[in-house]
Amino acid sequence: MPITEPAHNEPLQTKPETMRYRPFGRTGLQVSALSMGCMRLGEDMDLNERLVARAIEMGINYFETTRYYCDGQCQHRTAPGLKGKTEGIIVSGKESISPDKTAYLFRKEIERQLDILGLDHFKFFQVGWFSWEMVRHLLKPGSVLDALRRAKAEGLIQHVGFTGHDKPENFIRCIETGLFDSCTVPYNMVNRTYEPLIKRAGELGVGVVAMCPVGGGVLGGASDELKEAVGMDLPTPAMALKFVLSNPDISTACSGMSTMEMLEQNVEAVGQFEPDAALFETICEGVDRLRTTLGDHFCTSCGYCRPCDAGIGIPHHMGLYNLWKCYGLVDWVRERLAAVPADKAASLCTDCGGCEDRCPNDLPIRERLKELTELASQTG
Repeated sequence: MPITEPAHNEPLQTKPETMRYRPFGRTGLQVSALSMGCMRLGEDMDLNERLVARAIEMGINYFETTRYYCDGQCQHRTAPGLKGKTEGIIVSGKESISPDKTAYLFRKEIERQLDILGLDHFKFFQVGWFSWEMVRHLLKPGSVLDALRRAKAEGLIQHVGFTGHDKPENFIRCIETGLFDSCTVPYNMVNRTYEPLIKRAGELGVGVVAMCPVGGGVLGGASDELKEAVGMDLPTPAMALKFVLSNPDISTACSGMSTMEMLEQNVEAVGQFEPDAALFETICEGVDRLRTTLGDHFCTSCGYCRPCDAGIGIPHHMGLYNLWKCYGLVDWVRERLAAVPADKAASLCTDCGGCEDRCPNDLPIRERLKELTELASQTG
């Protein structure tokens, strides 16, 4: 790929009549409050093209992609809707890092993803599946950081971010290096793990992309408990988006949208929404009250219960139990239980008690597995 002119610095597209915009950290860019995670695009290429094009038309100006989603088809599914519409639009790419990833290999991946998407540059390129442990590989001479710096100098990328699932304190160390313009982490009403990181990012001027704002579908179903707790008589997805966007340090809520109805509903939910500190506190307090219904007997997904001799994925099941009992997401939990393979189902529990002996939170795991088995047997 030939060297290009330095990456474009034109302002991003905005449609203030339908969308709200926020500063993207210290970059000077105004990003749409709602962005589109393209990993949920399906096999219907005509629908994908219309979805992406309609998202741009409605004011979304950030699209997150990588070559590896959708069985390697994510960017192929995204590209048709972008054609002729990329001026003033952020389309992020992403590549992983590993001990043997050279600058050459990373550079070739940047070029490959640009070619698939039909772009001449990325406004954002992310180091994917990142962690503090990987920083030493990032910094090695002839490795990924060299590739990123050269790509920036040549105009192939404009800004660098990262995404991953490391501990909040480790990601705080990552952004304090000054190497990154953004970070992408999961954040929603039922998963507020990264709030310390998000606050520190706000202090440092690092943009924050909140992925899974609707919990990867967890908050897509109805929950009377959540409505009552947060005092909002709205569909659960709308409440979820408003919670995320009430946090002043979030740049954009990145939602995977695979239907036109979902896109239209999400745009409507955020299009006229202004951040409200009082609302944010109210929602946090309400969700915290729900969380305390299990008291100290709350699974923290530490994994000490493993392995299970019967093959049951106990942390997964205990996470479903939390969502059911704390947040009233019964329909979603029942659907997830139905999707558990038969050889890993809660009903296989032999009542041996080994998991409870190892559990540091003293959870009644066997009893909860029985409750989940009963729930799974019920029809919605």
